[in-house]
Amino acid sequence: MFRSYQLQLQPSVAQRLALERLRILSCDLYNAALQERRDAWRLNRKNISYLDQQRELTELRHSDSEYAAISSEIMREPLRRVSRALEGFFRRVKSGHKPGFPRFRSYDRYGSIAWPTVRINGSRLAIPNMGSVRFKTSRPLIGKYKTATIIRKSEKRWIARIVCDIGPAPPKVAVSNAVGIDVGLTTLATLSDGTEIENPRWTKQHEDRIAKANQALSRKQKRSKNRQRARSALRRAHERARNARDNYLHHVSKWLVSQYDLIAYEKLQINNMTRGTLAKSIMDAAWAKLIWQISYKAEEAGRYAIAVNPKGTSQRCSGCGETVKKSLADREHKCPHCGLALGRDHNAAINILRLGESHAGVSLQNIYRQKFNWVNGHQSRVN
Repeated sequence: MFRSYQLQLQPSVAQRLALERLRILSCDLYNAALQERRDAWRLNRKNISYLDQQRELTELRHSDSEYAAISSEIMREPLRRVSRALEGFFRRVKSGHKPGFPRFRSYDRYGSIAWPTVRINGSRLAIPNMGSVRFKTSRPLIGKYKTATIIRKSEKRWIARIVCDIGPAPPKVAVSNAVGIDVGLTTLATLSDGTEIENPRWTKQHEDRIAKANQALSRKQKRSKNRQRARSALRRAHERARNARDNYLHHVSKWLVSQYDLIAYEKLQINNMTRGTLAKSIMDAAWAKLIWQISYKAEEAGRYAIAVNPKGTSQRCSGCGETVKKSLADREHKCPHCGLALGRDHNAAINILRLGESHAGVSLQNIYRQKFNWVNGHQSRVN
């Protein structure tokens, strides 16, 4: 099992310049490797592999002193990225999709460097052939270091992501408390016990700051230093909204995993859902990120996180199982067969929980009935 840590780097001025130079050279190497592969196929129908380009890199380092001064571990990463990009392109072609060919990168769109051998001494991260850079973090790093990636956030702000192997996942705990989750836009999530988790709508909260930064950028002359500063300000405005959203989702996912031994959620096709009129709201709610956080935190804690097919969960009555047709505007579930009346999302969350129970292969009927009593098809909470 792997865990990723994010460190805030504190490089000196000389180290920032060296990191910037490493990033630019890596970008140049990426573009050169991509062009070589593209031209070799177009002109000669020849396929160049990663190993071929690695040998050419060795020859380049013998003839160019600037590349020779940089660690080969860092210089091989752009070649790996080109190889992964092309592998993904051909995989999508074979599966019937219409993918775009990998693009060349400008310096603004190539923002990181990486290497596989990680050395950390106290509060310093060693960068091959460059020395060590100070960092600060709020928690200790656990496990065996696997890879390091340094990312440029702005001219003066750099972070490092360290991937650690923390060993095998712990065994699953005995299930004594389970929940189903129905995600939405009015509320971020509705739980099968009736709890509603608020959707703060972070983009709306930060839209004034983002709009002002956009306006300031549009007034700046192209290719000027003022435009670069305005672009950094706009990036920072978007980053503040993203950080607030991520922090909130981490609190929600941590609370869910700490409270419940089994969490059932919908397996949604979110990419397809973001092609309609609600795309902005869905992206702001970040359902995929919430589900991802729940999944890896549950795995690390020995809990169950189970994805279920959402088909019919909103239309099926959780009391009697009969189908009760509802439009998207109908927010209440009222069953004419058994008389059950509750919120639409609450009803769906109960159905999701039952599907999660069957997928988990454990009997949770007693657990559920400890929380609720069913009298004549009506549901009442047991305190």
